[in-house]
Amino acid sequence: MKLRLPVALKLLGIFLVPASLTLLAFALLAHHRASQLLEDELGHRLTGVAASAARTIENDGLALLQPGDEETRTYRNVRRRLEELREAAGVARIYVFDERDLSVCDTTARPIGERDYGLSRSTAEIASARQGRPTSSVLFSGGDGQLYKSAFAHVPDGAFVVGVDGAAPMYEQLATLRSTLLRTGVAGVLLVALLALVAGGLIVTPVRKLARAALRIGRGDLDAIVRRTSRDEIGDVAETLEQMRQLLRARDERTQMMLAGIAHEVRNPLGGLQLYAGLLREDLEGQPEQLAHVKKVERELEHLKNIVSDFLEYARRPRPALVAIDGATLAAELLPLVESGEVEIVTDIEAGVTLSADAGQLRRALLNLLGNAVQASCAGQRVTLTMRAAQDGTRIEVRDEGAGMPEALVEKIWAPFFTTKQKGTGLGLAFTREIVQDHGGTIEVTSTVGAGTTFTIVLPRGGGGTLH
Repeated sequence: MKLRLPVALKLLGIFLVPASLTLLAFALLAHHRASQLLEDELGHRLTGVAASAARTIENDGLALLQPGDEETRTYRNVRRRLEELREAAGVARIYVFDERDLSVCDTTARPIGERDYGLSRSTAEIASARQGRPTSSVLFSGGDGQLYKSAFAHVPDGAFVVGVDGAAPMYEQLATLRSTLLRTGVAGVLLVALLALVAGGLIVTPVRKLARAALRIGRGDLDAIVRRTSRDEIGDVAETLEQMRQLLRARDERTQMMLAGIAHEVRNPLGGLQLYAGLLREDLEGQPEQLAHVKKVERELEHLKNIVSDFLEYARRPRPALVAIDGATLAAELLPLVESGEVEIVTDIEAGVTLSADAGQLRRALLNLLGNAVQASCAGQRVTLTMRAAQDGTRIEVRDEGAGMPEALVEKIWAPFFTTKQKGTGLGLAFTREIVQDHGGTIEVTSTVGAGTTFTIVLPRGGGGTLH
């Protein structure tokens, strides 16, 4: 079973997925690029500070400093210069170490000769600095949990290297940027979702209107105009649907005029034939054999008259004028018209059930169903007429216990002029269904071979006509 997705949901997916992926990719790329630029900028700045510090202390006699010389003038001068530069540059620490990574001078007061084990994480950068190429390390986390970066520069004409550690406070701004990007991305996704829903509504709403219009036309309601509300493809469909409605209405009017004309032309000579048959019957009074033939002629003429009446009613079917009809009263009126001595007709009418319908048309529809049920039943069988109030309106059932119909036959019974009777127009069930549909209702049939047939009518409250 294929999953059925509404158009609005499809549009939401079409808009939302690419937009979300695009915004996510942009946010990740922007964050990565900003982070890279900030790190490069910090590295360049620290490298410049390290190079400047190396030049500043180039001739300060670093080679003379030995462990324990922290109070000498030479050490104090070097440290003072490094401290001034540290404060001016706004870095965390400046320090000098020899080729064995032993401290020579440090703004953090590290003793001379003490090993700085933290230098082990920047071995490659220190080696590059010793070759005369000042460079910076990758970011690392300090003991205080903040991010730091180191830069190294070789002191000219010596075996010493200057190291500079700088904090990365701009990464707090990067976190703010990341949060801003996230909020902007979420807002963008929500905006795209809103636009997708609006676009879906702009497309789905007129399409649904067209679907309802097509359903009305399919049910035979050819009076409601299908209006074009836009100049796009949907408007073209509406215009095409309106043209189809007009063509169907014109054809329906021609068909009704043709049927009415044929029925009218047949009815006039038919009346004359009935008149002459009556006169012939009077002339043959006392001649039983000839009277029997006349009666056969009269029966056939009566059958033709019924056919003509069916054609006229089918061709001139008016819109239903609704009135409130008591279910029990309607059933009492129908029973004498369809009573059969061999088939029992039973009614099961809910007390107080009321129908909103055109009395004449509904009576005709139920007479068709009850008459068919009686004809389909055998002696001793039962036909049941049921009326019940339901959530969707009023349910009417006509059920018989006859031979039933195969499924292939059930699909054909609604077609005009289709009949299984020797003498029938095939308009009864077609007429009944159109009456029900004109009332805004539905009619369904269930049939089981050997068990009988049930016709179920559901009439909505208020119906489909004008309540009088």
